[in-house]
Amino acid sequence: MSDAIRYEAHLAFSSFITGAGLMIVYDLLRIFRMICPHNALFVGIEDFGYGIYCAVMTFGLLYEQNNGTLRGYVIVGTMAGMAVYQYMIGRILLKYLKKGQEYLRIKIKLRRWKRSR
Repeated sequence: MSDAIRYEAHLAFSSFITGAGLMIVYDLLRIFRMICPHNALFVGIEDFGYGIYCAVMTFGLLYEQNNGTLRGYVIVGTMAGMAVYQYMIGRILLKYLKKGQEYLRIKIKLRRWKRSR
């Protein structure tokens, strides 16, 4: 395999991993929102900051690996990494987080009810 093809394959794989990493960060943001619920304004600010973070990370990947040259397959690879993570891991994680959140709410309500008696 030539060095050029190896380089392009490494860049495509790096973009895929970057996309998955971006979704991991978003899942952490979701967990934070479950723990500390807040109003729509702050959710919007967080999402705006997350969008900037995604842009900086993707630009950093392009700058570091490809001297800032935009490649379509890097953007597609990043989106594919995000989608694969979301549909394979993110959905399952979110399902269990919601079950855990409901369990904690029930425990807290039960504890408060016992204290009030």
